Amino acid sequence: MRSLRAGCAAATLAMVAALSYVPPATAAPAEAGGATVTVDPRQPGGRLPADLVGLSFEMRELGIGNLDARRGTMAQLLRTLGPSNIRISGNTLDRDGIWLPAGQALPDPQPEWLQHVVTPADIERLDGFLHATGWRAEVGINLARWDPVAAADQARVMRRVLGPGLVAAECGNEPDQWVGKGFRPAGYGYDDYLKDFEACAAAVGPQLPLAGPDAASPSTTWAAGLARDTGGRLGTMMLHQYAMDPTGTMERLLSPQTYASQLHSITPNLDAARALGIPLRVDETNSAWGGGIDGVSNRHGSALWAMDYSLELGQAGVAGLNFHGGLGVCDAPIWNGKWQLYTPICAPGKAAELAQIYRVQPIYYGLWMARQVGPGRFLPVTLTTGRNLTAYAVQGDDGKLRLAVISKEDPSAGPVHVDLSVGGGNGAARVLTMTGGSLTGVDTAVQGARVDSAGRLTPGRGDRVPVRSGKLSLDLPAGSAAVITVG
Repeated sequence: MRSLRAGCAAATLAMVAALSYVPPATAAPAEAGGATVTVDPRQPGGRLPADLVGLSFEMRELGIGNLDARRGTMAQLLRTLGPSNIRISGNTLDRDGIWLPAGQALPDPQPEWLQHVVTPADIERLDGFLHATGWRAEVGINLARWDPVAAADQARVMRRVLGPGLVAAECGNEPDQWVGKGFRPAGYGYDDYLKDFEACAAAVGPQLPLAGPDAASPSTTWAAGLARDTGGRLGTMMLHQYAMDPTGTMERLLSPQTYASQLHSITPNLDAARALGIPLRVDETNSAWGGGIDGVSNRHGSALWAMDYSLELGQAGVAGLNFHGGLGVCDAPIWNGKWQLYTPICAPGKAAELAQIYRVQPIYYGLWMARQVGPGRFLPVTLTTGRNLTAYAVQGDDGKLRLAVISKEDPSAGPVHVDLSVGGGNGAARVLTMTGGSLTGVDTAVQGARVDSAGRLTPGRGDRVPVRSGKLSLDLPAGSAAVITVG
């Protein structure tokens, strides 16, 4: 049972979070052709952290030698996004990989399920990658196929080598699905998992921060239970959320109903995280589980969805999101599914994959655009429109006001005239626009610029728009998104 003092502290944190929460802008009916956006700068809300938008990769990427700052373009692609958070875990953590301590031989005979091995040398390579990019990482420890000696050794190595570059260790992946995967017997539930987690916590020691439970369902009670029942040992609540199942469509992905569902399913755990004073991170997410949907996950519309979804959950109070992917050949099947359809970064062919020369898919641009809005504090926004449009405002740590306006309609719908009221007097704003020829196209660009072969994106400063008496206007092409910087 928590002490009275702890209970009072949690209640205070919950009250502070409630007071700083900025609800999502709700579109009111208006004339079909336009939109008005009004920002209230007097009521700053919760923070948009610098590492809100991150990436997620399978543990196998370490074991096969990827994430190497000395080779290819991966390090530059992460530098282009800007310093953030990378999570390394996924299905391959528990399913088909092991940790092999230095000087130890592989098991003889090898298990038939064994596909990759992670060693201290891989953690050394990861450390170089994090130093080269300015990113920090969460790294998984195999809990489904539990080996306490290996887990303790991995924890010691990660703590020594990665130091402050390691945000947390994750004990296992999607334990709420272990019965179906054959890792645990029928009837395995939260109480059983709690004992497994406590064994992992004991093996890694108190010095290493832990995150979990990495549950597959964003609405499961396992996350809130783990935060409540581990006596402060859990540093971050981790959940997974995918927008759709593999039968989804572009229309469904960009529909207001999908956005409402995303927020609704995560709310109970987010409320619990606020009450307990623990950050919640959606550390594995994307447009559709099972590797994504061809023609949806790898098309321009996914960039609009990713930008909007990141800001939606960030405004609601989620500490961060990690968009999952793989570094194989773009749109090529690996393992038991098409893991590359939704990935932000992939290789254009086998030779490029071996050389770690990657290109980006449209969703990468949406993540890049979301990164341009913060860091700072969200401000309330009133949006009036009859179009499929969303808007966000952030008071930047640098003193500048930034707005994101996202049109989730096909470009054939025609432009949206947007009138914005931002307060203040006369001046100018800069407008950076992400466009695409169609929702199902692959020509996503920012100010006409695309990521080059070296992994750089240089779109320029954006278009200058006058601000008069705290108001400005722009015509936003349908199927595009703009970041507007005032000041």
